[in-house]
Amino acid sequence: MGKNYFYSCFIALFLLAGCTTDSPDKKVNAHRNDLVLGASARDFLSDELFTAIDLEIVYVTGFEPTAEALNSLRTFFERNTHKPNGISIQTRAISSPDVGSYSIEEIKAIEKKYRTAFSVDNRLAVFIFFADEKSQDSKEGTNILGKAYMNTSMVIFDSVIKSMNGSRSEIQTVTLHHEFGHLFGLVDNGTPAQSEHEDENPEHKAHCNVEGCLMAAKIDVSSSPLSFLENGVKILELDEHCKLDLKANGGK
Repeated sequence: MGKNYFYSCFIALFLLAGCTTDSPDKKVNAHRNDLVLGASARDFLSDELFTAIDLEIVYVTGFEPTAEALNSLRTFFERNTHKPNGISIQTRAISSPDVGSYSIEEIKAIEKKYRTAFSVDNRLAVFIFFADEKSQDSKEGTNILGKAYMNTSMVIFDSVIKSMNGSRSEIQTVTLHHEFGHLFGLVDNGTPAQSEHEDENPEHKAHCNVEGCLMAAKIDVSSSPLSFLENGVKILELDEHCKLDLKANGGK
């Protein structure tokens, strides 16, 4: 039996040129949800503008996030971000959109239809869609489990996760943490790198070159020298380079 890997690639997303984290209209842009990936990195990490995070999770019936994955996600935020007013998580089910494999444009249309949580005052809102089909970018031998596609948006391809060997909770956990790493601006995509550790492969832009790091482009979800148990769920950790980057951009 071969190993299970997942890959994530976001090169096309950088064509969505627009506002950056250096915009002079920072306070206005901070509440927008249509910016490029990584544009809200410091907003996630620090408490300068936002002291709380609201996670809105919409899932297709039968493809819900596990309680263990959500508990671990809350801990992940507590470990890496300054949010003194806490993390709220709301979930709700929808019927399948019946679109077959998903393109990013179809996922954006689903977000536009179902998203109800938006950043207001000191609360930063995030939209997460748990999908019932795979990504259109999937290739034979490659499992794409998730994509962060805008500054506060991501999709988890739970149908792929359910088809894999191993613990569904653990694979969901690794996928959610990895995609939030992209929302946090890693690697050098909204959160400036404090050292050279971005993967040199142009197809792996915004990923770490340290084997076993949570932000590596290729992750073996069945085994890693940097994995450890947390509340009974296997966690893949950020390497020291990524941790220093987050801290330098307002994180813990």
